[in-house]
Amino acid sequence: MDAVVDVEAEAFRVAKALYTLRRRRDAATPVKGLFGEPAWDILLDLFIAYKRGTELQVSSVCLEAGVPSTTILRWIARLEREGLLYRQADTGDSRRRYVRLTQDGLTMMRNILGAIGTF
Repeated sequence: MDAVVDVEAEAFRVAKALYTLRRRRDAATPVKGLFGEPAWDILLDLFIAYKRGTELQVSSVCLEAGVPSTTILRWIARLEREGLLYRQADTGDSRRRYVRLTQDGLTMMRNILGAIGTF
């Protein structure tokens, strides 16, 4: 009998594990920003939010990444130019902007997380 693997559930599990491990590693060193990979952090954060059905504000992405907001904003702009994410204004509060993965961004993250596989 062949085993059935829920690819989406596995990608979500891998993303959460990677995110948790990265945060533990960062917390274990006194040198802040030593292991910085802002693009990867942003993409992981957005993929996890997508799978949870939650929205992330640009300001939340900046806080979670643990690097200066100017750095994160540059990376958000770059990832937006690459077509991997987009920003959208909150219809109720024009000061707030949300950031989400595009379909291309979701596809790329699924492919990467699938390539990483289980661990």
